[in-house]
Amino acid sequence: MCSYYLGAIILVLVIIIHIFIIFMYRSGHQRRLSNQALHMAQHRFRMLDDMLLMMDIGIWSYDFGTKGIQNMSLGFHKITGYSERDFANGLSWQTMIHPEDMALFGSLVEQLQQGETVHTENRIIHATGDVRWVQVKMIPTMNELGQIIRVDGIAVDITARFRMEEALYDINECKKMERALQDSMNRYRRLVESSPIAIAVCKDRKLMYVNPAGLRILGAPGSENILGTNPWDWVLDPYEEWACQRLTKLIRAGQVVPEELSIRRVDGERVDVVATALYDAESDAFEIFFEDITARKSAERALMESDRINRHILDIAPVAMLLHSDFSCIYANPAGFSLLGIQDIAQLANTSFQDFIPSDQVEFVVSEVEQVYESGNTSKLSGNKLVQLDGTIIDIEAITTPIAYIGNNIALTIIRDVTEQKQAERERNAAEQLVRESEDRYFRLQMSLDQFSSDLFGMVKISELNVRIVQEIRKVLGTDRVSLIRINHHSLHIKVQGGNKELPEGVLQAIHTHGPEHIPLCRLFESSDGYFVKIGDMNGDSSIVCLGGEVPLLMIDAKKIWLETISRYASVLYDNFRVIEDLTRELENLGSSQQIMPVWLLRLMLHLSENERKRLSQDLHDAALQEQIIWYRKLNLITSDRELPGHYREQLEEIEQGLLDVIYQIRITCNELRPPLLKEEGLERSLEALFEFTQLRTNYSIQFDCSNFDDDISDDHLIGLYRIVQELLANATKHSNATEVKLTLSTQSDVVNLSYEDNGVGIDLSQKPDPFNNMGIGGMKERVRGMNGKIRFDSIGNGGLAVYISITAK
Repeated sequence: MCSYYLGAIILVLVIIIHIFIIFMYRSGHQRRLSNQALHMAQHRFRMLDDMLLMMDIGIWSYDFGTKGIQNMSLGFHKITGYSERDFANGLSWQTMIHPEDMALFGSLVEQLQQGETVHTENRIIHATGDVRWVQVKMIPTMNELGQIIRVDGIAVDITARFRMEEALYDINECKKMERALQDSMNRYRRLVESSPIAIAVCKDRKLMYVNPAGLRILGAPGSENILGTNPWDWVLDPYEEWACQRLTKLIRAGQVVPEELSIRRVDGERVDVVATALYDAESDAFEIFFEDITARKSAERALMESDRINRHILDIAPVAMLLHSDFSCIYANPAGFSLLGIQDIAQLANTSFQDFIPSDQVEFVVSEVEQVYESGNTSKLSGNKLVQLDGTIIDIEAITTPIAYIGNNIALTIIRDVTEQKQAERERNAAEQLVRESEDRYFRLQMSLDQFSSDLFGMVKISELNVRIVQEIRKVLGTDRVSLIRINHHSLHIKVQGGNKELPEGVLQAIHTHGPEHIPLCRLFESSDGYFVKIGDMNGDSSIVCLGGEVPLLMIDAKKIWLETISRYASVLYDNFRVIEDLTRELENLGSSQQIMPVWLLRLMLHLSENERKRLSQDLHDAALQEQIIWYRKLNLITSDRELPGHYREQLEEIEQGLLDVIYQIRITCNELRPPLLKEEGLERSLEALFEFTQLRTNYSIQFDCSNFDDDISDDHLIGLYRIVQELLANATKHSNATEVKLTLSTQSDVVNLSYEDNGVGIDLSQKPDPFNNMGIGGMKERVRGMNGKIRFDSIGNGGLAVYISITAK
């Protein structure tokens, strides 16, 4: 009611002040106002100001144009402690507002700007630093554009009233607390006095109080027989002093558990009790609770032991257990407290386990628990969510079983927190996905390397290599901005040898900065607008692969390793091409200077020749020969048709015979290029096959003696001796006109001897034959020299030819 009258007074005063201020403003612009009227108005304003000061009411005006407070009353100065001069010197009105009410004032300013009159109560900071409560009303004045130009306000100091209300509230609360404390103490006393459990209070090893139940167990007619005695003296089997001290420490720490004891009553009889104790830190006393179990101890020993074990298991169980009746929680073990995020059983009271279930799963969980209540059967283990007290949602697995012997609709729900397990499973799935992606990536990269390395074997030109490496990089890295450039070390002239013609400027700048000759081979570098990797050096030039722009796949380490690896493959081939060029130049120099070819180079040439023969034989066998056989079979199938006209059949059979001759000739060529089973069957058996085949086409006889030959020679010597015999037989067929040829192959120590004799026309050894053309003699000499052997020719005109060869076996 007081507040109502105060509000009414403030409203009237505000209206009067508002009219007066408007009048004063208008009077300031009316030059016709006489000095006497102005003096009277000022006198009335001072009277009004003094009256407001006596009522602890202050008024003011705030001009939004000048951003300052004007026409401030003495009451406003008394309430705030600030004068109009303080505000004129730059003091901001925010200085007075209590920091905790600043947000409130911000909202009030927004209402004023909308043209609304505001009422509020808030705190201000007095100039002396005191906190005061004020009741404030503010009235805005708007211009014709709807913009606020001035605010007129009135403030009433309500600090005394507010503090009086606080004091009254505190007194009432204190009285309530005293009454509650007294009621609590009375209830506690009645509870202790009427408790069937014996309760005793002990301090400094002396009993200070024993309730009636305790007196009955001890057989004492009154407390005077008990008080002041040492509780340890009542125990039949007293503890050692160290045990007493240890138990006292455990009780102080709250770690004691109920224990069965035997005590002696006042009349000397033995009584079995179960006792426990609690420590009261405020009074430094121990509260001892004990119960007479003499009558039922023997009958209930097994049950009590089982109950103790079960309770202990329940307390230490790592899974949460929640006992509920009709969906109301009545018990939770410590693990349950921890899982739910509560501290004690009191927080569990008047709660439903539905409170801990997310709203979208409540219907399912309720139906499951209702089925347990009604059917009396245990539910299936199911995965759900649980909302902890602080709002955290965790993953759980739960199973509910009925507890029928306690009552109806009572069940125990066992809950296991599987949040970490679910998280680990998700992380494992994510890791497995990464592994699968990684395996797929590495498989694709490995396939790329395998295919690329396989393609390198057939390359004989650098241009082929350049095209292939650009193609593979584009495919694997998924970018078209791949260029292969060749840059000279001295002139720095750049030539694009493959890929994109537009080169990234940042990459070129980085290459020039490093110097192409100083860039390490097969190492990936990154620049401002791309990447580059050097794959080879040749004749003063460097070959460099450039990649323009961002290449996201190169953020993956496996892709970087792949690019550097494929660069190494290309670098090896560049080195081979360089070696081949060096060998070519050396061969050209040898040819021009008529020098004797070095043995190592001779062996290389022979090895290359054999490889070329092998490749050519394989190509003939796998391509031409197989095609001829296929066409022969098709032709044979046509000629076997009885409905084919006779003249066509004759022509086709003639073509068929021609194909057989071609097939036979290709087989002969393949055998000459690559002796069949030379390594598998050995030199002796291969030469015998050669002799049999040669005599089918010649008119001379061949005598072969290898009785003293040990077929244990290297592969190079094996093919070398075979080729020499081939050349000797070819010479005999083409030039000797011999009718008899004798060949002897023997081994003596580590030396293999081969001798050839015929009865042909012989040769004139005084002439110098062309080393590579005349009767193949030059070729045989070079092949023997390549095996570090010796060859000697012996011939007399019309007396035949003899050739003697000896080489080291290995």
